[in-house]
Amino acid sequence: MSVLFCNGLLYATWGVNVPNVKDKFGLSEGSLALAMAAVALGGIVTMGRAGRWIGAHGSGKASVLSALLMAMLAAPILLVPTYPLLLLLLCGFGIVTAANDVAANSQGALLEKISGESMIGSLHGSFSIGGLCGALIASNWSVTALTVPSNFYWLALAVGVIAATARPFLKSESSCHRTTEAGPRSAPADISLQALAQRRLRMLGALAFAALVVEGAIYDWAAVYMREVAGAPPAWVGAGYATFAIGMATGRVGGDWVRDRITHQRLVIVSGTLSLVGLSVTLCGVPYWCVAVGFLIAGVGLSNFIPILVSSAGKLSASAGLAAAEGLATTTRIAYLGLLAGPIAIGPLAQAVGLKGSLLLLALALIATCVGWLSLSRASGGIPWELDGSESGQRAIQHVAASPSARC
Repeated sequence: MSVLFCNGLLYATWGVNVPNVKDKFGLSEGSLALAMAAVALGGIVTMGRAGRWIGAHGSGKASVLSALLMAMLAAPILLVPTYPLLLLLLCGFGIVTAANDVAANSQGALLEKISGESMIGSLHGSFSIGGLCGALIASNWSVTALTVPSNFYWLALAVGVIAATARPFLKSESSCHRTTEAGPRSAPADISLQALAQRRLRMLGALAFAALVVEGAIYDWAAVYMREVAGAPPAWVGAGYATFAIGMATGRVGGDWVRDRITHQRLVIVSGTLSLVGLSVTLCGVPYWCVAVGFLIAGVGLSNFIPILVSSAGKLSASAGLAAAEGLATTTRIAYLGLLAGPIAIGPLAQAVGLKGSLLLLALALIATCVGWLSLSRASGGIPWELDGSESGQRAIQHVAASPSARC
């Protein structure tokens, strides 16, 4: 949990300091967008290699190393002298942030396997809590006598200490048994199952893409919506972002307990319903405090989609004999595109149909996520993270691959 907390802490610190970056370099909106995109693109482009690196070194060691690199690259963000150097630094920051994300999720998948209990939700909840802490610290740094750039390097130092302290508590995949009760499979069967697993991992990535389109769009546009649509006073402009983040953190921390007690199909239906209710309340537009409540409900509803999909990707990788990091990298690479595409797509849509209309279209992405997961569940016998090497099992997986609803 401490590793993803650090990830959220530094990522939020970067996000809150974006206006300072714009002012320092005198950036236009387009140049600023390129700087913001550099972080996401760095992670997307190198995700596959990061997965192999994590698989080779183990998720515990990789979590700590990537966290230390993340801190080292975050510290000088407001100290670099030129814009081109800033782009290179942000690209590197995106690479190690994505690697840290995959490594920490791989560690979570390993801990779930060892304990037999759900943990991924709590891990993602710690990221959300770290994000809240980072946003609060960075937003209130001006009350201290320290310079704004020191916000990065003091927090980076704290991240380094936390990561080093966490290392003895992280598990190594090499110390865990990787054999199944059925014994080792033959090489041809392994290759066949891994090919089928990769196909399904891409399906999970597509579903995560749809969910993160919604999540990313709300994170980036909630404040604008509160000000320009809900007519919130200045003191309330940030309330939409804050309540959404609180809803996400609360839902994820409590989601593991729920996932261990109800079926994943029922949880997806409940989560989708809550998300749509939250969006509906938000789109009512008045009064502004009601809009903030809508964002809170939407956050609780959305909170469990990504933990379910990430946990399933980890279990599916193990079922096919793949390293968890490699499987998660396949799913996460596609998912990250949604986090990048959502905020970018809202701008042109808002110009065409208005900001309220563009957020209304997010409901379609939510519905696609729910329908896709339920279709995948039905085609896989209710256990999307298990592979059956038999002919009937392969036919079921091929049926899922051909299902249009599973690609949503």
